[in-house]
Amino acid sequence: MKKIFVVLVLFFAFFQMFAEDDDKIKLAVMEFEDMSGQIKPEILANATEYIRIVLASTNRYIIISKDRQKSTISEMRKKFNNDPTYKSCTDKNCQIQLGQALSADLIVKTTVTSFAGSYTLSSELIDLEKEATIIAAKEDYDGSDKALKTAIDKLVEKIVKVETEVNGEIASKEKPKKQESKAPNSNSKDTAACEYARKKNQLITWRTYLDKYPNGECAAEANDSLDSMACKNAEKRNTVQGWQQYLKEFPNGKCEFQAAEAMQQFKAREGDLKELSAQDAALYSKADSKLEGIFSGRWNFGLGLGYNKDPHFEVGLISGLDFDFKVFSKPYGGGAGNLFVGFGFDLRYWMLPAEDLNTDDLIHLINFPIQLNFGYEFKLSNPNIRYIGLWTSLGMGIDHFKENKWEHGNQLSFVWDITMSMIFKNRMLLNFGFGGNKSKEERLDGYDWDMDHGFDLTIGTGVIF
Repeated sequence: MKKIFVVLVLFFAFFQMFAEDDDKIKLAVMEFEDMSGQIKPEILANATEYIRIVLASTNRYIIISKDRQKSTISEMRKKFNNDPTYKSCTDKNCQIQLGQALSADLIVKTTVTSFAGSYTLSSELIDLEKEATIIAAKEDYDGSDKALKTAIDKLVEKIVKVETEVNGEIASKEKPKKQESKAPNSNSKDTAACEYARKKNQLITWRTYLDKYPNGECAAEANDSLDSMACKNAEKRNTVQGWQQYLKEFPNGKCEFQAAEAMQQFKAREGDLKELSAQDAALYSKADSKLEGIFSGRWNFGLGLGYNKDPHFEVGLISGLDFDFKVFSKPYGGGAGNLFVGFGFDLRYWMLPAEDLNTDDLIHLINFPIQLNFGYEFKLSNPNIRYIGLWTSLGMGIDHFKENKWEHGNQLSFVWDITMSMIFKNRMLLNFGFGGNKSKEERLDGYDWDMDHGFDLTIGTGVIF
């Protein structure tokens, strides 16, 4: 009799253990979604496994195995003909469908984002019956593996604590109802449109679907996809207008916190700009206004290195004064910038040492070119470099050489230059030039002329006035 009693006690204890497990909530832990694009895949995989272990250690949930999840997602990929949505299964819609296929009650979706050098780890506990987030939490960390582990511990602690407070003792006895299988949609056009939009997965396609079927079977998926696309677009633009537009369209979207943080940073920057002295602000305003003016006067100077007909090598000093007028302007969009036409006067002094670089036989050559200028300056968004310009100059010059107190002469020449200019916010210039000139074989007084440039390279600076 005692043996029978002991057996019955053990049987009921064993049965009670499984009954308690059956009362626990079935939870599926989804793969991390890295929206920062800066975390290695193996780190994401380890982080997913770690959060699965931490949740299991709370003894509040039955955690669905990783192998079962992999098998189920493989079947889903085959079903949807390798649709990109199901390739990684990191978006919310795919993970909800995966959780339902696993007969889970809840899923944990975890996302990593980064902004301004800081990382944010956020998790959602999603009720598969309602297809809605019931608990959410976030933790900031510095991007290191150690800090990620600490953030996961804190995140799980928050989620379990809130879930316990919300459900109390009922959470371990009354599980969420299983997701009931949905009857086939009677609207075949809606189904076809849904599959087409899912396959295309483009902004205009999802918007067209919602306009046609605002309450269709893919309405939730469409809104979620549009939210993700709008968030990525706002991240790429990273402007006040971009984030304001995102919050206008998705006030409770998945990037709501990120948008709010960005807006705070923009406000802080605006406050810093307001602290500039009135004198500095006036200086910048005056410089910008000058760069946008109709008239552009320019003074430049620099150094040159060239090749001459005889004795083949020359170094020199360059200076010039240009007067240019804006004839076309495109303020915004691709190719934004200004087209200038004008004329300029240069003074170029060249020193021509002998072929053995003996300075005792130094020849002096002075050019006085007068040239027509044509240039287009492309507008940049860089706060310091405002424009990059490409200029072409053509003209005539008077050349004068002096070898000694007896040998000297004059000649006319054809002059050309191609110059790239960088224009800074303070109106300073940095110029890189390539050019040369061509003269007649005889001097104006009938003697031989041996001072033709083959070409020259110049570098210089200057200012717009």
